[in-house]
Amino acid sequence: MYGIEVTLPKASGGTSDPVFAEVQRRVYALNYRIKEYEQKIAEVQNRIPFVEGDREVEVLHRLLNGDSMRAIGKHMKLSSTTIFRVRNNILKQMMK
Repeated sequence: MYGIEVTLPKASGGTSDPVFAEVQRRVYALNYRIKEYEQKIAEVQNRIPFVEGDREVEVLHRLLNGDSMRAIGKHMKLSSTTIFRVRNNILKQMMK
């Protein structure tokens, strides 16, 4: 306007957004956990053919669907102790 030019000093350093940095950290951590779960699921899927017996297969599928031991026992008219025993048999068969 009057021939005087004003210059502001340049900022030093980079931009800092702590919220963005936290979101990035959490996304990275969640992606890592998801990758771990995918590996575990793939391992279980590879071992499903090792499970023998109708009772074991039924309990395994219900466990994979997220049913509780109590709910499985109620549906199959078995005690929860028996369901725990069947689950242990499934694990032994899968570990062969």
